[in-house]
Amino acid sequence: MVRKEGLVSVIIPCYNHGEFLEEAIDSILSQTYRDFEIIVVDDGSDNATTLALLKNLQKPKTTVYRKKNGGASSARNYGIEKSSGNYILTLDSDDRFAPSFLEKAVAILNQNPKAGMVTSWVKRFSETETSYARLEGGGIEDFIIRNHASASLLFRHSCWLDAGGYDEEIPGYEDWDFFIGVTKCGWRVESIPEYLFYYRLLEGSNYDQHLKISPDIIKYMAKKHKKVFQEYVVEVLYNKELVLNEFRNSLNTYKSSASLKIGNLILMPYRTLRNFRKN
Repeated sequence: MVRKEGLVSVIIPCYNHGEFLEEAIDSILSQTYRDFEIIVVDDGSDNATTLALLKNLQKPKTTVYRKKNGGASSARNYGIEKSSGNYILTLDSDDRFAPSFLEKAVAILNQNPKAGMVTSWVKRFSETETSYARLEGGGIEDFIIRNHASASLLFRHSCWLDAGGYDEEIPGYEDWDFFIGVTKCGWRVESIPEYLFYYRLLEGSNYDQHLKISPDIIKYMAKKHKKVFQEYVVEVLYNKELVLNEFRNSLNTYKSSASLKIGNLILMPYRTLRNFRKN
């Protein structure tokens, strides 16, 4: 298939998050960059509300495809295969982008042939909390140590081909694995230093589930990208030790603070009695 230059194909996998889907789509329809198509992939939803919404969904520039449940990687690959643009934007159905993201991200890819992907800083939000992450992008030397981009970002279709698509067998962190696959091919990930991506914090999210099995996922990735992990083993080990030291220092600070508070609580009655006797 001949890819349309300048066209952004927005891939939105949806699995039982129908209550947020229109909000995600509207964030794309509100973009200042207007050359895009929206592809919603129903990844085997079985929630009645979601199914009803998808059946009746009527949004400009939007097409809905349905497939058996296969997970986020499978849904993204399926949507990209159905797409026509030479640029791909991934977006989960419960998140959204600021209106200027596409305009700024497309400009970066147009101006920099070495840039394969564009992320931005991230605002995480829920009904009760808000937090922020400054994701800096980088090359393979950065991504082999930790993930420096959000799962939802803009990239060239050729990057997807170079990496062999999203890994549908990995048990989690499929976005990080994909970024390693892209950057080890020589592409760089640029980051817009603005909070242009809004990530919804949901209890029991895939990210929470992946944290529980993160050692197994890292082992899977190290085996898959064995050559590049071997090349950067010194940097990986050094960084992990820095993280462990930071954790140990925080733990020691907490212990000292907790011990002081407990000691003060234990001594409080005696100090009160002593002061009473003095008076």
